[in-house]
Amino acid sequence: MNSCGDYISHYRLDAEHFDYFDIKDRSDLAYEHLFHKFVAKLAGKRSSVLDIGSGSGWTSNIPHRQIFFVDLSHKNLSELKSDLASPVMADANHLPFKDASHEFVIASEILEHLNHPEEAAREIWRVLKPGGKAIISTPYKEKIRYSLCIHCNKVTPMNAHLHSFDRPALASLFIRGEKEFFFFGSKLLVLLQLPRLVQRLPLWVWRIMDYPALRMTDKAQHIILVLQK
Repeated sequence: MNSCGDYISHYRLDAEHFDYFDIKDRSDLAYEHLFHKFVAKLAGKRSSVLDIGSGSGWTSNIPHRQIFFVDLSHKNLSELKSDLASPVMADANHLPFKDASHEFVIASEILEHLNHPEEAAREIWRVLKPGGKAIISTPYKEKIRYSLCIHCNKVTPMNAHLHSFDRPALASLFIRGEKEFFFFGSKLLVLLQLPRLVQRLPLWVWRIMDYPALRMTDKAQHIILVLQK
């Protein structure tokens, strides 16, 4: 595994070239819609949300009274529109919040990008209130591929993914607290483009197909950890 010596500068450069708000492939959008819907269901209704690595700001779909969008990119933060939002430009490994200051924290598709995900895990635990909940999601058992970085001209993991997570690897980052794991997105069903057929239907329609397929193959798109402090 290669790591980027200055991942903050790299990410900010990437954000200038990659548009998180651009329209993606219809199949990707359909799956993303289902995945975000499932995570929002796990989150439930919250008075406040701390979204680490907010990207396009999809977590605004979680019912809330206030949301803190945390991202390294000023460009991304400037495009997020919400009257209830507080944009914060910060690093996941150094969150500018007091200890035990947030009832709900979400870090979706973030840990795999960090040189030291264990530091972000400590920060998530630090800012979480006693009795609070955190949801952490990553790709599941991802096979990391490499390409030549346009910024540093070095062999670099594609999509800036530095780590691949399974259940033990993700659990090892969060020693304390009660943990519950979920797996989502059968790669077979995604390959067959079934998300496009069911994206507008109730979520349970997808789950009654997805859950058995995952039990049979153990080939999920995502692993999700629900952490209770």
